[in-house]
Amino acid sequence: MRHSLFKTLLLGGGVAILPLSAFADGATSSAATGGLGEITVTARKASENLQSTPVAVTAITTQALQTRQVTQAADIQNVAPGLSFAGAGTGPTAILTFAIRGNAENSPNSASDSPVGIYVDGVYQGRAIASNLGVLDLDSIEVLRGTQGTLFGRNTTGGAVQFTTVQPSGQFRGYLTGGLGDHAEHLVEGAATLPIAGDELSMRLAARYTDHGGYGYDPITNTPAGDLKSDISTRATVRWAPKNLPVKLTVSGDFVKSSDSGTMSTLVGVNPVGPLGTFYPGIYSPTYLSTPANFYQTFGNGGSGDPASFKPFNNDKAGGVLGNLVVDLGQVKLRSITAWRAADTANAIDLDSTPADVISFQSTYKQHQFSQELQLSGKAAKLDWIVGAYYFREGGTEQSDSYALQNAELAPGFFANLAPSARNFADFTSTSKALFGQVNYHLTDRLRVTGGFRYTWDNRDIIRHNIVNITSAPEVYFTFPGGVPTPNVVPPGTCSVAPPGAPCNDPHYASFSYPAWVFSVDYQVTDTAFVYAKTGAAALAGGFNTRPTPPGFDSFSPEKVKDVELGIKDEFLDHHLRTNLALYYNWENGVQNIVNSFTNGTLSQYVENAGNVRAYGFEFEGALIPWQGMQITTAVSNLHTHYVAGSYVEPGVGGPVDNSGQTVAQAPKWTFNVGATQKIPLSFGSLSLHADYDYISSRAFGQTTADLTAPGLTAAQAAGIVSANTISNALQTLHGYGLVNLRVSLNLNHPDGVELAFWVRNLTGTQYAENTFGSYNALGFVTQNPGAPRTLGGTITYKW
Repeated sequence: MRHSLFKTLLLGGGVAILPLSAFADGATSSAATGGLGEITVTARKASENLQSTPVAVTAITTQALQTRQVTQAADIQNVAPGLSFAGAGTGPTAILTFAIRGNAENSPNSASDSPVGIYVDGVYQGRAIASNLGVLDLDSIEVLRGTQGTLFGRNTTGGAVQFTTVQPSGQFRGYLTGGLGDHAEHLVEGAATLPIAGDELSMRLAARYTDHGGYGYDPITNTPAGDLKSDISTRATVRWAPKNLPVKLTVSGDFVKSSDSGTMSTLVGVNPVGPLGTFYPGIYSPTYLSTPANFYQTFGNGGSGDPASFKPFNNDKAGGVLGNLVVDLGQVKLRSITAWRAADTANAIDLDSTPADVISFQSTYKQHQFSQELQLSGKAAKLDWIVGAYYFREGGTEQSDSYALQNAELAPGFFANLAPSARNFADFTSTSKALFGQVNYHLTDRLRVTGGFRYTWDNRDIIRHNIVNITSAPEVYFTFPGGVPTPNVVPPGTCSVAPPGAPCNDPHYASFSYPAWVFSVDYQVTDTAFVYAKTGAAALAGGFNTRPTPPGFDSFSPEKVKDVELGIKDEFLDHHLRTNLALYYNWENGVQNIVNSFTNGTLSQYVENAGNVRAYGFEFEGALIPWQGMQITTAVSNLHTHYVAGSYVEPGVGGPVDNSGQTVAQAPKWTFNVGATQKIPLSFGSLSLHADYDYISSRAFGQTTADLTAPGLTAAQAAGIVSANTISNALQTLHGYGLVNLRVSLNLNHPDGVELAFWVRNLTGTQYAENTFGSYNALGFVTQNPGAPRTLGGTITYKW
């Protein structure tokens, strides 16, 4: 391992030097007509220059968001190094599942959290289920990598992503955009600042509507799949800053709503001796397996019960209000951030994506949250300080109705059910309280130390009301004791979480508390060169599983992460070249992982603590102006992860199974992006030509270890188990892929006036998957969720 780490350090250092040699000729010949501008970030709850902030942070400005075609939160994967996104999978399209440095949320349900905190204007978004927001009128996005537990709190073991919206000013400014694209895409978007009373009182209004046709198709019904029927986003912000008072108050409200025809899903593998291959023999055919010709094929109307109820769909809506009050008391500043949000999302999917009734379900997630944060900050001689208190409370419900293994062919012409219908229903509440503080002390004008500490107290409770048989009549299903088909009768509403005759309630309560801390030293070596060393710790909250679990897996403990990070930031060639490098090592203990299982006669997903992981790697970002009007940006990350030997042991059929050899989920070894923009001045405006390439290497999902602990297992049987497990893991590993995007824009009377733009996404038509669901050994299949094909279109924007 030391040898691999040494190679990583050498490679990271080489990447940092590479731009100097690769672009030296062009950079040297460039005239001193302006270099890279200063970028301000708030990664430490205060405005600082990116190049002198001791945090690995990517800052994406408004112009970069437009140029790189970041239209929704998921697109950040194509800009920031080391950050990856997993598509909706089995959940609603509003799910936002980020992973940073191998820290990933694998089961974004209502009672487990994301290790990457999502913040909008300083407000934490508690549920990833409703966080894949469209990018509406944003001022910037900041991606903070590494533990951020002190200033941002729990659930930032991988990092944090901050979205900052455009704030009202005293000037009447805005824009209006209209766009058309292939796949019947339409876009209307606009925003305007209304100076009600100059700088003292102003309002910002923003709204967007977009839709598009299906990227895939359902060959059974000959209807589109994955079409966005409507996506609406709105926001209103009022800012009051009276000149005669040291007060600034900002109040905003937002609402988003979207609807589509379901997440695309394509069958990529069938276990010939599993339930799909055995009991649905007409389906086990290459016709239904993914090929280049039918990669976007989705069978959307399988499933028993009421077929209309299980036709795939996604319906998402969320909204909230925010109050941000700042009182300037001279040397001390008081800030209060008060927010309330609610989300209501629902989806249905035919999980096996075949005409068979193998498994389909419909889920509804409802959540509401309230948060209050108080910050007190100031300066005293060489000391910068901030202290604060935080309160968070949320509640909601989660319901999932499923039909599994319906209408199986037990014998030629004899069809029956192998499992009853089921409902997983839970209501939950949680509270979190924290106190925190952080100080920066300037030992000299160039040398600074930082120390911070936070302590968090969490209370979580859940009541599960899970039942089997959601119909109004008894259901008959077959089991095979001794290999003989045997019918079983299940009355309606049979409780699966309490003894017969008892109320169908299964309450759980737990409390957790954990510290977070940070310590760093940074040094301004020269006017441009900046180095820092940082170490910190954060925790991912513990919680409960909402769905059926084996005994002993009702709850899961917090995941705790410590890291060390070394950063080098510098600028060269009269600010025409910028290079930022971060190297890190993570200790991740009690890693939370997803398990797909067939439990108590129904398909289930639950979270468990899956041992300890060690991760290390580097992240590099560079920007270069080689000649006037041209800017080249690049970002690359390299990640190595592994489970600690002996730390991930699970019960097997006949004894413990050491899973420590498994691949860590959602931990791509490489991410890489490069973009180039050439601006050409014209007498009537300017022309901008942009191209970028974004690559992510293969990622594993849902990996398992072969269980060879059964008593009396023969060599042939063991070989079969190992073979099936190897196939399952391979099918649940998404191939790496790269996407090419283009954008050409003509700006008339720049910066105000009219912009005409033409764009292409995924120029080469690369077929790739964003997520996967694997049940190769339980239900006998694996599906993947395709990403968008090549799309193109144009927009016209009027700015004033």
